[in-house]
Formats: sequence, C-alpha cells, structure tokens
Amino acid sequence: MQALIRAAENSSTSAAFWKAQSSGKDKAVEMRKFEHVASNDTKRVIVNARKESTPFVYPEDFATISDYEFLLFHQVVPLPCTPVNEPSHRKDEVLGFCCKHCVHAGEWTDGNSISKGSMHFPVDWNTLTEKNFLQKLLNHFMACPNTPREVKDAFGELKRLAMEHGTTAKRGSRRRFIMKIWDRMKRYYGRQST
Repeated sequence: MQALIRAAENSSTSAAFWKAQSSGKDKAVEMRKFEHVASNDTKRVIVNARKESTPFVYPEDFATISDYEFLLFHQVVPLPCTPVNEPSHRKDEVLGFCCKHCVHAGEWTDGNSISKGSMHFPVDWNTLTEKNFLQKLLNHFMACPNTPREVKDAFGELKRLAMEHGTTAKRGSRRRFIMKIWDRMKRYYGRQST
C-alpha cells in the first residue's frame, strides 16, 4: 500500500510500475486512481494538477482521494466575500471560492462579471460533501467557456472510468479530504481551524 501511495505522489512513476501493481485486482482502480489506464491527455491534466498547489488543494492530497475529486477541487481558488458577491442569505463573514478559470480569464477584475454559478459560499464542511454540491461544481466547469477543453475531457473520462470499473469513493475518504479543504479555507480567511 505504501508503495502505491509513494508512486501516486511521484509524477514520474512509470507505466511499468502501474502494470506490475495491476496483477489480479487493480488496487489503483479500486482506489479510483485511473492515471495508469487513462488517455495521455487525461494523464497530462492529472500530472499537471499534482505539480501545482492551490490555496486549498496540495499535491500530497493526491494520494488520499480519487483522481476525480482531487481534480474537481483543484479548479477552485479563494473568493473573498464583498458587497457585490455576498450571498443574500448570509450577512456574516463567509468563506468562499470560485472557478480559477473564470478568475484567470479576468472575469473577476471588477467583481461584477464573474458568473454566479462559479461562486460558492458553503455554510459548513458538510455542504462540500453533498453529492448535489459536487455535481454543481462539475456542471459549472463543464459549461464554463474558460475551463480548458482538456480539463473538461479529463472530468468526462474519469467519470466514465469510475462507472466502467464500478468504483465508489472509499468510506470516509471524501469526508477526510473535505475536512482538510474546510480547515485550509478557514486558515486562508484568518479563522480558527476546526
């Protein structure tokens, strides 16, 4: 198991290693790690994401969560709550994030032009674990004109591979990952971690 985690953390792990690991049951696939069976384009997207930290997702998180969820949360960046984007149902200081592709495209320069579908202000960490919330994130990235085509294709392929192999998230893995993200959000915004 440790060898698999080390291999997942190392972006230069060879395909031969993954093939050797796949004798019998494919442990990597059981962990929803599809880099070794994905297309070259999807592999490139995953490897690039593993090389780059975001304020909420770190490369070392890759070994602890599915490729899909790692990539999903890798697409968001902090969004400070301002009077322009503050949710009407929340008047206290809130934690927020938005699509990094919309930000990089310059849609956040005036605070008004970023699409509401790319801004999220979760009430607590439980909100982030809800399936409909994860689907809402994915829907934005798939429809966003700023999300690179290769990232959209990677999401599609990772979902397809999970369905083909009949894999599901390991009990508690998503929850632990989301709690890390929530704590990082709180630290980023100067709040105590939970």
